[in-house]
Amino acid sequence: MDKARETITTDLPAARRRLAAFLPAEGYKPDLLARIGRMSMSLKEPAQAGRYWLLSDATGPDVEAAVEAFVQSCRSVPARVVAELPRFKRDWEVEAFAAPARKRVARYGLLPHLEARRPAGAKKTGRWRALLERIFRRRPAGP
Repeated sequence: MDKARETITTDLPAARRRLAAFLPAEGYKPDLLARIGRMSMSLKEPAQAGRYWLLSDATGPDVEAAVEAFVQSCRSVPARVVAELPRFKRDWEVEAFAAPARKRVARYGLLPHLEARRPAGAKKTGRWRALLERIFRRRPAGP
């Protein structure tokens, strides 16, 4: 049994790397971020766990402590914190994040730095804007 446990523990860093490799190709996946954070805590790397938990939907005192450890590792500089966050598709759309993640973004002043990730050609799509675009979408002329 100890040999099996040792094998699982040995492979945990590789599993974390494989999961993290999916992030850039995917959109916002708070459950995937939370899972990678839990794996990092299992590896006794709280700052690394906080890196993933900051944008996840995970909550709790251990999560907040790990997020704080991550922010402190970046010297509490918002631009550094955002530079170290995992990248994924449309990672600048904070309004699409889970509520705990939005609170953390606001607490650490990360919003302007995350919005700076928006490509020059990408338009803003907030909740209201998306609703208005659906309502006033051009319909084809018909009989």
